Amino acid sequence: MWNKLFEGLRRRITCISAAIYGVLILLIVFAAYSFIWWNILQHEKEELVANIYHEAEEWVESGELPCSTVSIREGSMLAYFVTPNHQEVILDQLGYGNVRERLLQHRQDWPQRLDTARMLDHRIFDKEGQPHRYLAGVAPVLRGDRVEGHLYMFKDMEFYYHAAYTTLFKLLCLATLLFACACYFGYWLAGRNIQPISKMYERQMQFTADASHEMRTPLAVMALATQGLVEDEESHYSPFAKESLAMLQNETKRMSKLTENLMALARSDEGIAPKLQQVDLSKLCQQVASQLALLAKEKGITLQSRIDEHLQLWGDEAALHRVLVIILDNALKYSPADTTINFNASKSKQGLLIAVQDQGCGISDEDKEKVFDRFYRVDKARSRSQGGLGLGLSLAWEIVHQHRGEIKILDNKPCGTIMQVLLPL
Repeated sequence: MWNKLFEGLRRRITCISAAIYGVLILLIVFAAYSFIWWNILQHEKEELVANIYHEAEEWVESGELPCSTVSIREGSMLAYFVTPNHQEVILDQLGYGNVRERLLQHRQDWPQRLDTARMLDHRIFDKEGQPHRYLAGVAPVLRGDRVEGHLYMFKDMEFYYHAAYTTLFKLLCLATLLFACACYFGYWLAGRNIQPISKMYERQMQFTADASHEMRTPLAVMALATQGLVEDEESHYSPFAKESLAMLQNETKRMSKLTENLMALARSDEGIAPKLQQVDLSKLCQQVASQLALLAKEKGITLQSRIDEHLQLWGDEAALHRVLVIILDNALKYSPADTTINFNASKSKQGLLIAVQDQGCGISDEDKEKVFDRFYRVDKARSRSQGGLGLGLSLAWEIVHQHRGEIKILDNKPCGTIMQVLLPL
């Protein structure tokens, strides 16, 4: 048995495991990417500072310029040589046009401490539209023990950025593939883990269905036999015997109702689709209201119906009849005498709206979340005295959701509750 209940559980487990796998994969990818990029950048900084010292020595010894004409034209390597107090420019190899202007405009971003290098935040485009990202470094130019000036050199790192973006894209593609594999593995693993529970649940539901089916005939016989004893006018029963027969008759009815509800829930758990047909909801509501009007009258309760005409929908008529009986019967059970129950059915923007308003004691917010659980009863002692089993609202919830609808409980000011059912057209 692998119904919607376990399929939904399997998907939830898969989503949770997929989220964990996804976070772990992304953390690993970005950690690896950040570590590799940090190492490359540190290596380039050290090499740039070492290269500045090398070019400074050649400048002092032979007067050779730090950057070649080709590197300046391409913008791959630039230099700027100033006096120690930065008041006089000894050598300017910053190139031409926009590159030179932007570098000078952002001079405050150049490294301030000697023997250091840093990436400049801004991206620069030359006159041909080529982008450049510069790593700037500075080191002193020494002639003997005297500092002649400070040499700034700028290395274009655009190639590394392009390679880094390409690598990151490939890593993300690989991460996506790994994530897809992880999702498939998580779905398969969830199915394997749920399978023993599913088998145990199948045996339990099979037992419930079989037991309920086998109990129907004995209960029917008991009900007929009890009814026959009650209607036997020739026998003279003592008051205790009459009371016992009445109690036996009530308990037999209660057991029959429990059996019917258990069988209905077993069918819904098996994922059996409702038998859809065109249903005249207006006529169905009127029939149910007429059936329960006598019961309401016996309890001294006024049942007022306001049912719009021509309410049509696709659904299982027998199942919807059961829902209407459950919510109306529930209102009658817990409504005191001399009160009014309003039974309304109308068409709204969202669909067909059914509302049952009673003037009972109401339901707390905590219990509103639990009343649709199986065998849950708000007041167990009172529920049992009223014949409540804790299965009616659970069965109604199952049927309504099979019809892709919603059922909820609202407060009926100043007292009581509103049982509201919304069904799609």
